Amino acid sequence: MPLRPTAGPVYPAFKRRIPERLFYVVPALMWLALSLRHGSLTLPSAANPALDAGGLWGESKSQGLALFGPTGQRFLPPFANVDCAPGIDRLQAAERAMADHALTFPVVGKPDRGYQGWGVRLLSTRAELADYLSRQPDGAQVMLQALIDMPGEAGIFYISQPGQGAGRIVSMAFVHPPHVIGDGQHSVAQLVARDPILQANAAIYRERNPGAWDSIPAPDAFHCLTNARSARLGAVYRNAIDQVTPALEAVIDRISSEIPDFHFGRFDIRFRSIEALREGRGFRIVELNGAGAEMLHIWAGDGTLRGAWRTLWQQYRSLFALGAAMRRQGHRPVGLIGMIRLQRQQERLRRTYPPSS
Repeated sequence: MPLRPTAGPVYPAFKRRIPERLFYVVPALMWLALSLRHGSLTLPSAANPALDAGGLWGESKSQGLALFGPTGQRFLPPFANVDCAPGIDRLQAAERAMADHALTFPVVGKPDRGYQGWGVRLLSTRAELADYLSRQPDGAQVMLQALIDMPGEAGIFYISQPGQGAGRIVSMAFVHPPHVIGDGQHSVAQLVARDPILQANAAIYRERNPGAWDSIPAPDAFHCLTNARSARLGAVYRNAIDQVTPALEAVIDRISSEIPDFHFGRFDIRFRSIEALREGRGFRIVELNGAGAEMLHIWAGDGTLRGAWRTLWQQYRSLFALGAAMRRQGHRPVGLIGMIRLQRQQERLRRTYPPSS
């Protein structure tokens, strides 16, 4: 199984037919049904008590990584936070934070409260860092993380039941960046225009590829359109649950067990090779996503609409059951008003983030 795609992007057929908002109508009804059954619309926010709102919405990326224990720390790249408070010299604060955490260029800049790759940028120079920080809204927190130069990326979804021993990996998907494969005849711009999913983000790709936009890639040449990898930007997913081994599951379970009261979420990782990953080594964890995470394999090219909805129903049932179990232990879910406040805060910040790269 190659780490780099040898063909153009392959998306599930339903993604080409159904707008995203329409796709989520059925999951919204699922959520409502489970809320009525359990008597709480925000019950899943109790599933991971140590995370803001359980990681359901508006959580801090750095907060989750800071909870890692000794095993997990060995799999984390260095990172530092920069407070973009009004009136401070942001660049000076960032350079001081980078020095304190032994960070050197290039680094990846991320909004500390963000999702779907919004505002994520690769920063290779001091000037790029200064420009990135200048575009942040007052009061925002930015996370600077060491660039992990490994060819593979995966989303590993983990669930454990409180007091029932080891958890398990219930989903794993390999993630590829938005890309085109050359045919020796068409330019990057033309190849993008031929794909309706990529075409929707053509303006972003053009900005990120000014020198190559009108060039013609050689036959079978892989051309990456953007470093940010999210479904919103046209990332490509491949179901990799068949690559999960007892060794990998044991490592993920050990890492998870050291995170206080963590039961449900997705580890976004970069890895060196599939062989090393199967052995539970040679990878780095770049993000931890909590209750609001999705199992990424639903967006794999061979996925079906019915299969995606079935997976989300199973995911939501598990999430509400975990929230109920933690509520019985005395953990209270975030109230509806508090959740709306978090959602509005995150959306307000998102609209001001600089473009992803």
